[in-house]
Amino acid sequence: RDFQNLTVAIQAWWHGQLVRQALWQAVNSVLSIQAWWRRAVARQREERRLQALSAYLRLERASVILQAHARMWNARTQYKKYQKAAHTIQNGWWKIRELRALAGHHNTEDAMDLNIKIIIG
Repeated sequence: RDFQNLTVAIQAWWHGQLVRQALWQAVNSVLSIQAWWRRAVARQREERRLQALSAYLRLERASVILQAHARMWNARTQYKKYQKAAHTIQNGWWKIRELRALAGHHNTEDAMDLNIKIIIG
């Protein structure tokens, strides 16, 4: 009878060892899967963040380029306006000088010399 109790006790202990080992492997497997999943989710989150940042930077760069071109167009338009005004003034003075020359006024000392240069810096 004692031998039978001892056999049952050893079998119970061995069975407990096998169950604990199986549970330990299951826990380790679960922990490994969870860690892998968390890394995968973090990787996806980082990829989405980088894609959003890239899209934002593309839009930001496009808006800066558009603003630069708009400013350049405004500056060119203003420059051409000033240039046209200067040409109009210069042509007017040349016509006055020609008329004075035709009228016999050869004295150019009292005539104004207008040479306008527009510098936009």
